[in-house]
This record gives sequence, structure tokens and C-alpha cells, in this order.
Amino acid sequence: MKRPLILVTAIVCVVLVLGAGGVALANSGGGTPVATAVVARSDLQATVTASGNVRSGITSELSLHGAGGIVTRVYVEPGDEVETGDRLVAVDDTAARQQQRTAEAGLAAAQAALITAEQGRSDAERGADDAAIAAAEQSLKNAENGVDAAEATYQLVTQQQADLVEAAAQAQDDASAALAQDQAELDRLQAELAATDPADSATVSRLTTSIAEVQAQLAADTATLGAASSALAQAQRTQDSAVLEAKNALSAQRGVRDSAKKALEQQRATVAVAEQGARPGTLDAARAQVESAQVAVDQARTAVDNTILRAPFAGVVSDVTAVVGQTAAAGAGTAGGLVTLVDPAGKSIGANVSEADAVSLEVGQTVDISFPANGLTASGTVASIDPRSSVVDNVVQYQTTIAIGSGAEEARIGQTADVTITTRTATGVLVVPTSAVITADGRTWVLRMEAENQTRVEVTTGLVGTSGTEIRSGLRAGDRVVLTAGTQATPSATATGSR
Repeated sequence: MKRPLILVTAIVCVVLVLGAGGVALANSGGGTPVATAVVARSDLQATVTASGNVRSGITSELSLHGAGGIVTRVYVEPGDEVETGDRLVAVDDTAARQQQRTAEAGLAAAQAALITAEQGRSDAERGADDAAIAAAEQSLKNAENGVDAAEATYQLVTQQQADLVEAAAQAQDDASAALAQDQAELDRLQAELAATDPADSATVSRLTTSIAEVQAQLAADTATLGAASSALAQAQRTQDSAVLEAKNALSAQRGVRDSAKKALEQQRATVAVAEQGARPGTLDAARAQVESAQVAVDQARTAVDNTILRAPFAGVVSDVTAVVGQTAAAGAGTAGGLVTLVDPAGKSIGANVSEADAVSLEVGQTVDISFPANGLTASGTVASIDPRSSVVDNVVQYQTTIAIGSGAEEARIGQTADVTITTRTATGVLVVPTSAVITADGRTWVLRMEAENQTRVEVTTGLVGTSGTEIRSGLRAGDRVVLTAGTQATPSATATGSR
């Protein structure tokens, strides 16, 4: 069995021409030439590779990809036929949409800041900045008021439910005490009857009547105690549900407040950058803010999309465990899942993925498949990840089921397949060779070639691949950076001379 490996690849076209893009040699201060590369936009992918065997039928226990939440709607029931992409389950998307609106507002602010940096500031724009900050401050104040209200509600609900439970418990205690009193009276009357001379018919009759009355009262009090016990259990369940709901509402409102606080900070930072004017680095900073804000928007939109569980392949719903009102946990490995989807006519691949790689897998991720025996290639998607692990050669692994798409009609059951699962992508981002990136003392930087000098430039990195690293800020397309700088870098801000 081939041991799965994680492989992050950068799709980069490198022209190996000296002095004209790609990797080249440059003199540094007239000394030994150093290897350099040009910063360019490209695509990066993070992938997990594994191998397995073809098997018949596809069964997938589906869970949410995102942060989970309260189930608001279940679209299917057992026996329903669904197509790829059909909606199965939806959870509350309020918080996700709030985050999306905040991210979109941040992107708009970053784009406005870039325009300002390029065109200069006017009185009207400065007035708009003041208004934007005032609006962000008001939004934060409203959010803080919302937190105060949610905290008050939480305290009120907690106290009210505690009082209701206490009252129900007292009613149960009272019923239990009445039942004990009835039993004691019954025991006394029966003892008195046993000690009475049977010839004393008047006393016997009186005691017999009293015993019957106490027995009737005992039966009534027994029923009362049962009802009181049921009422106490119901009160306790209601308490748990109501307190949890109030607690979740408080957490959500705190998230809104935190988002508003971040939005205000970002707005103030944007205005501060804009007021600096078009000084060196201002445009670069503004462009980086736009790119960072766009990433935040993309992530927020993905979070909204992930509030709906969709079918990763066409099939028949065999089981539905999702219930409106329940809290649905996220994660492809969640035991049982929310919906079980079956495609008995399809083909799948069972592949073991190592513990370290399995944490990056999600149902629905795209897969490239190749069959070494006959050279066939096909596409597919991750259908399920077994929440239970197995140990093979002292390596913890998780069985991953991959639904085979088009191109594998001739694949045979049991045939060996190599799979490459795409776990992360970054499209059209700035990329440098990883050997150009230096990390020391908690900071990340590169050596940029400027004429014959090497200048240290602090950068913010994103996705890291074996042949490239995403640069989110600090550089721009066309800059030339020194390769393998990390082994010979000096701590000075500017390094000159030969390498």
C-alpha cells in the first residue's frame, strides 16, 4: 500500500532565461552571481495523494463543511432521489451573512482607499471618511447595546427557568410528602382494625370506611406525584433548551460586536492610510488591503454557502438524522452525519489517508484519478471520510470514499487507482519560490534585488507550496527576489556585496 503524502504544488510557468523573467543570475556588488526569480501571479494548489481500489456502490454520510449551527430546514426524506448540488439540509445563516456583509463593507472601504491613494484626497472624501467612521462607531455602539440586551435576556431566562424548575421540584416534594402522610394514616388504621374485636361491628365498620377513604386518597396522591415528577422533568428539559438558546443568542451577538469592532478598526486604518497621500509604499499597501479584503469576502461567501448541505453526487437518500431545531456539528468526520446518500449504480474508490492529511479533507472536494494498469484518468469527488481510524504499519489512517465521475467507465472492480485530492486553492495570487522566503524572530521577509543591492522587505505569506509561496503583501509583480537567501541573510535592513 502506498503511504499517503501531502503535496502542495504551485502551478507556475518559469522561463529559464537569464535576465528576462523566471530564474536568473544577477551580480551583487560585482561579486559572485546570485540566483534570483521574478515575482509573478500564478495559481497554487494544496493536494493530498493516496492510492486505493475500485469498488461498487457509493454510500456517503454527509455533514456540514462550515461552522455548523441550528438546523432550520430539512429538504429531503428517506427515499427521495436527488441530483448533484441539490439542497439537503440548511442551518441558521444569520451569523455567516453578518460576517459576509462586514467583509463586503471592508472590501468596499479598501477599494475606496486604493482610489484615494491613486487620485489624492478631496474635502468631500475627507467628509465621507468622517461619516464612515461615525457610522462604524454607531454600528459598534449598537452591537454593544445588543450584547448588553442579550446578556440581560440570558440572565433573565436563566433565573426564570431556575424558578420554574424550583417550583416544579417543590410540587414534587409536596406530593411525595402527602403520599407519605397517606401511607402512614393507612398503616395506622389497618393496625387499629387488626387490634379491634371482630364482634365490635360498629368500630370495624368505621375503620373499614376510613381505610377505603384513605386508600382512595392514596391513589389520588400517587397520581399527583407522577404528574409532578413528569412536570419537573419537562421543566428541566425546557430549562436546558431555553438557557442554551439564550446562550447561543448571546454568543452570536458578541460575534456581531467583535465584527463591528474590527470594521471600525479597519475603517480608521483605511482613513489613516488615505491621509498619508501617495507616498512610496502607499499604493502597495492599498492594493494589499484590497487583496486581503477580497480574501475575507471570498471566505465569508464560502461560509454562507456552507450553511447549506448539498448532495455531492446523484443518488437516493437512505437516511435522514437532521431535525429542525437541533444543533448540527460541522466536520466531514462527524459520526453518523445528517443525511446518508447512496448511489448503488456508481463506482467508488476506497483509499486510506494518513491522520495528518485527513484533517484537511472535506466531503465534496475534487479528485483527479489515474489507473496505472491501463493509463485511464477520471475525475471524482470526496464522498465520505470514515470517522473511525485504522492502524496500518503503525500509521493511523482514515478510510476515504471517493465517488468516481466521468472517464472511468472501463475501470474494473478491484483495480488499483492513484488519487490526488485538491484540498486548498489560491487563484491568481503573487507567487515566489519558497527558497526566497526567510522566517526569523517571528517575522517573514525576502531579499529584493534593487540594481546591485539586496534590500530586506517584510512580507505577509499565504498558501505555501513545494514550488512556491503566496505573497499577500510586501511585493508586487515584476519584483526580483534572491533565492536561497535564508542561509546567508544578514539582519540588517539593506544587504549589499557578493554572495
